[in-house]
Amino acid sequence: MKTWISYLAATALGLAATLLFGESLAFTQTMLTFTAFFVQVGGFLLIPLAFVGFSSGVASLRKDAKGGVLTRTTIIWSILSTLLLAFAGAAVFRFFPVNFPASSSAGGNPQMLAGLIPHSFLQLLPQGMASNPFYTLVRIDGFLLPLLLVALFFGYFLKPNMEVIRPAYVTMNSFSEVMFRMARAYSAAGFLFVFFAAGYWFSHMQMEGTLFVATQFLLTLIGATLGVLLILLPLLLAIVSGFRVNPYKILIRMLAPAIAGLFTANIFFTTPMTMSLSRHNAGAQKRVSGTAVPLYTIIGRGGSAMIASFSTLSLVYAASGELPGLQVLVAVAAASAALAYLSPLYLGMEVFFISLATLQVLEVSLYGAEMTLIAMIPLLNGLGVLIDSYIAAFGAAYTTERMGVRIENSYRDIV
Repeated sequence: MKTWISYLAATALGLAATLLFGESLAFTQTMLTFTAFFVQVGGFLLIPLAFVGFSSGVASLRKDAKGGVLTRTTIIWSILSTLLLAFAGAAVFRFFPVNFPASSSAGGNPQMLAGLIPHSFLQLLPQGMASNPFYTLVRIDGFLLPLLLVALFFGYFLKPNMEVIRPAYVTMNSFSEVMFRMARAYSAAGFLFVFFAAGYWFSHMQMEGTLFVATQFLLTLIGATLGVLLILLPLLLAIVSGFRVNPYKILIRMLAPAIAGLFTANIFFTTPMTMSLSRHNAGAQKRVSGTAVPLYTIIGRGGSAMIASFSTLSLVYAASGELPGLQVLVAVAAASAALAYLSPLYLGMEVFFISLATLQVLEVSLYGAEMTLIAMIPLLNGLGVLIDSYIAAFGAAYTTERMGVRIENSYRDIV
């Protein structure tokens, strides 16, 4: 069974289980326990997969002098998608203004968040510049940049331009194939993980109850997400690829990591799936999937920026009672786009970080109203990661197309 079908079936089973047992605290706790375990499994697989795949990919790209194409296309796709989606979130609010609902976390003490922004900037340098590369490989706990820097350094000198280095290059390439084989098995079995994650997600939303009385907010958020996935991102991919890539075929074939991202709200859990399926389902080369997709866990967070932009403006509207002006809309969208590049420091809470940081950077005080975001993190961050997974898949397809080596996989051969 194809992954996009099995993952949809797992989602339906998770919803059915919630409808039957969702009011049971034991059910929710069981689903949460299994979900937390499987998310850790995803992170456990991602670290060696990203290191080996990135190192091997860099060496292969250097061998064929394709590193410039990957660098250029990755940066272009990152900037365009982030800016477009962040401003799209503001545009959706401009034409469909809606108050952010008061959740169960409203009224919490905001003082514990006061040092978040300074902490982020102080944290970025030591995490990105590890003094011991071997310590880096075993200490990654939610931020891939240090590992990718070590892998870049290793892969750069792995270029097989000397006969004595060629065996090492071949060996690393073989290890990369082994890791991708593991990632393929992980993706094929992921529907089991998604069942538990979906069960917990639905039960959490049911216990929260906020969305049952805030249908306008929910429908607007879902409509904005669908608009981005069905119109904006496909149009952007079609334009930058010269209309040589069918984005809607990728939308269907990459549905599995998107569903996993929605229910876990964790990019580490979905990235091994995205790396594997972008190769087998979207026609990207292994060396592109092994390099571009891990990079997008850091610089491809336009989905998180869009959800944060919309949520921040909705919060301001709810707290002030007045519609934000055009200047505020532009400022929030621009700040959300910029801060999205720091959001990977807060794995699983990217949207919350971007929204809170935007308010602090723009010196907007909501007197604690921002605390209502916390109870909505599974929904908001889940939607952000869902879109981000597609940004990575589209970006990998765009890069491979620009290299002129993209393969059109037949439906029979996809995972």
